[in-house]
Amino acid sequence: MTSRRNSSTKQKFSDEQIKALEIMFEAESRPESVRKLQLANQLGLRPHQVAIWFQNRRARLKTKQIERDYRILKANYDTLASSFESLQREHQSLLLQSQKLKSLLGKSHGREKGNSREGKSVKREPVFESNETAGALSESDHHQTNMLMSDAAEETGILNIEEPADGSPPSLGDWCSSFLDLSSGV
Repeated sequence: MTSRRNSSTKQKFSDEQIKALEIMFEAESRPESVRKLQLANQLGLRPHQVAIWFQNRRARLKTKQIERDYRILKANYDTLASSFESLQREHQSLLLQSQKLKSLLGKSHGREKGNSREGKSVKREPVFESNETAGALSESDHHQTNMLMSDAAEETGILNIEEPADGSPPSLGDWCSSFLDLSSGV
């Protein structure tokens, strides 16, 4: 039994035939049988050869489109993965800052009671990982900070931080300096 795909009988298309097929493909990627027959007669090919060429050309086009889509999706994924990792690091940094502020608030509350009896005033500077993260609080972080301020105000009765004139929430740096100024009696 001989194979119909014998490599010795496989005919290669000439450059002119390929050019004509490409032009037709750009105009119509799925030509009707009648059009394929006309094209085959015009190019000196069998209609089956033209049909197979169009089928292969569509497959190549689809493969190239899948490769392009994959590259785009991979680039988007890499960008998102990088952003996610960055946000995780920022989240950890903010958690540490929150813990430090809670600790500072607790220490300040204890020192304030002790210093008010002795008549002493202590001025402390806020502690941050970096200046970038100090000003990079999201709205939910501002809400948590405001909740922390509200809790402290209820406990001590001394926090009364004014919001900026533009109506935006105070920055963490403003809050810390206001808190430290108020808690030290300045």
